[in-house]
Amino acid sequence: MRLALKEIRYGKKKYILIESILILMTFMVLFLSGLANGLSRAVSAAVENQSTKEFVLSDDAQNLITLSSVSNEATQKILNQYGSSAAELNIYRGHLQKASKDKKVDVTYFAIDSKSFLAPKITTGHSLSNSGNGIVLDESYLDNGIKTGDTIKDSDTGMIFQVKGFTKDAMYGHTAVAYISLNQYTKIMQTKNPSYTKTTQTIALNKSVKKLSVSGYTPVNKSEVIKNIPGYSAEQSTIQMILWVLLVMSSAILGVFFYILTIQKERQFGVLKAIGMHMSELSKMIAAQVFILAFTGMVVGNVLVIAMSMMLPKSMPFYLQGDKMLLISVIFLLISVGGSLVSTRRIAKVDPIITIGGNEA
Repeated sequence: MRLALKEIRYGKKKYILIESILILMTFMVLFLSGLANGLSRAVSAAVENQSTKEFVLSDDAQNLITLSSVSNEATQKILNQYGSSAAELNIYRGHLQKASKDKKVDVTYFAIDSKSFLAPKITTGHSLSNSGNGIVLDESYLDNGIKTGDTIKDSDTGMIFQVKGFTKDAMYGHTAVAYISLNQYTKIMQTKNPSYTKTTQTIALNKSVKKLSVSGYTPVNKSEVIKNIPGYSAEQSTIQMILWVLLVMSSAILGVFFYILTIQKERQFGVLKAIGMHMSELSKMIAAQVFILAFTGMVVGNVLVIAMSMMLPKSMPFYLQGDKMLLISVIFLLISVGGSLVSTRRIAKVDPIITIGGNEA
């Protein structure tokens, strides 16, 4: 380790360049990972963040909440049976405006019982109420100039809402979520269609249920519901493939890079072998040197990505997961060290006599 540090200090300019490449490659892969996670959460975060374990859907809904319809009779039976462990949920897409001349903003309404476990955690302002015209928005709406206390309207129906508060990470289908009461949802539907009668799309359960007491409906696991959100599976498989291909390519480049760096110093290793240094000691020195460089690059790359995430706008789909960051960093570290150790086979064949004589190995 000491000899490795001495060499790094001696060739500072060369190793600063190497370190810069390591940092940039680590940053690039981690940043893409954050974008992949962000896009995933932009589709499903509002559902993923719930304590819900299962959703009651009609048998013909194809595991899609928006295609499901639970009759009032079945809804009442399920609510009576499971009590506070069950909560109604309706999802509806629309548009919001702060004023009539303002640009329309896409919104996905989540109609809930404000006293149920589906109520969002408030980061700014006040909680949603089952009465009145209050609405709770995702924090991304702050970028549209909307703040607590503002009056906004549903541009499709003209219904007026007052912004009670904001919540975090409430996204569904790449659209920010707005939480409203079940009564407000009914009013929106009746405004659009005067003959509308109250129905429920799904009932969320925060406990596992094997079989329901009502026929025609099935409890579906939350993960299965998320997978069936339109576009989710196709988008994620594509992004994850790009991410892992980039990770493998970057790791391979690092491995080859450190291999070349090691064999370029054959003469030095020949001299060290000539003065009595064992191959095991040389291997440890090579591994220590690469570990120092790779570990430093990994740490700095992680810090840069975290700092970057704090400066990005709330509307940008970017989300860092600690376990994925750790996994990517460890892969970089292992392949970097592994690539350098592969070259020790070449170093082991270096003849000290030829090296001292000035000839090529």
